[in-house]
Amino acid sequence: MNMRTFSLFAFLALWNIATAEISLYDEELYDDDTVAEMITVITATSPVLSIPNTTHLYPSQVSLHRIPALAKAKKIIVFDGLQPGQEHLKYAYDAYKKTVRDLTRSDHYFMGTELVFCSEWGHLSGAIAEALEHVTTPYVFMHQHDLVIEKKFDLNGIIATMEENPNIKYVHMWGGKNKASKWWNRILDEEVDGIHFVPLTRCFGWSDQCHVASVEYYEDFVLPECDHCFMETAMQQKFKKKLKKKGDSAHKKFGTYLYGGLKDGHFIKHTDGRNKP
Repeated sequence: MNMRTFSLFAFLALWNIATAEISLYDEELYDDDTVAEMITVITATSPVLSIPNTTHLYPSQVSLHRIPALAKAKKIIVFDGLQPGQEHLKYAYDAYKKTVRDLTRSDHYFMGTELVFCSEWGHLSGAIAEALEHVTTPYVFMHQHDLVIEKKFDLNGIIATMEENPNIKYVHMWGGKNKASKWWNRILDEEVDGIHFVPLTRCFGWSDQCHVASVEYYEDFVLPECDHCFMETAMQQKFKKKLKKKGDSAHKKFGTYLYGGLKDGHFIKHTDGRNKP
């Protein structure tokens, strides 16, 4: 190898090192492969107006691949049961389930996804409880069939933060039409309780839309408060009562944060499965 060729190889090696995505947080490695082994994606779906088509579900699953660790992580799609009064949707819902089952055998974005079918209607909380029976990782990315990731976020840094700092229990990727301060009950602030490797905004509310949390947080705290009910409403009401009684100190038990700052805008697009396709 002549000197010129050696210099070229040396330059390329240095360039690759300089441009590689560093995944060290506090000297611990949290690269895409490591994080993918630590988190499971749970996507909840139910009979919506677009069935049997996958109008909402398909783009939501494709969008998971914007985040490298989520692309590699185990994925579960959980199908809630029919609500009373939805019996007329049975055949369309069965066709929808078959379509998704076929996608898991043929489509790159669905390959390897585990499907969980609820025998009866359990609300979102019941569907999640059913899906958690199939989770073996310490963390979950809670997702729904009409939520599309529009912008990248540092999932590896989120997991590293939650591993290092037990005060951060829930990290939400904001999306929606309303101002964040309206949705989260009160003015948000930039106080973060302890070490963190990603930008966070403390929030005084709880949403069932896209977020990262531990399985322990769900099993020990969230689900016991949400037995066959609208999970978001139950958690919001509980949070409001605690805030009224204890003030800001109530936040520690909920541990809720938004990813990024308010100027970062939305990370998630809500296509809203309640709307006609």
